[in-house]
Amino acid sequence: MSGPVAEALAANPDLRTGFEEFRKAAHEALGEELTAQVRHAVAGVHGIDLPPPVGTAPPATLAYARRIPFEHTAITDEEAAAVVAELGEERFVAFSVVAALADAECRVEKVGLVGLSA
Repeated sequence: MSGPVAEALAANPDLRTGFEEFRKAAHEALGEELTAQVRHAVAGVHGIDLPPPVGTAPPATLAYARRIPFEHTAITDEEAAAVVAELGEERFVAFSVVAALADAECRVEKVGLVGLSA
């Protein structure tokens, strides 16, 4: 992990280790390919260019991911159910964590918040 979040967490090794383990577990639960696609979709909403990911994610999943940064309160139960149907309940939870972390990491990058742990 690198970037502003990593720099901010460097001041607190225990917090950094816990965060990295949590993030890694979510990424592993969702799978490398889908994680890259979700991160790419969320970054695109923020206007951040990431290398294009490999593979194709289920359409409802990426549409849902794109809504998380600025429209999360408008996501319907039906939209969530469609993603659960595509991914299953456990991967839906991992997807939610990955998308939320991607959103937070993009926001940190956009404002250059290197003093996160201060």
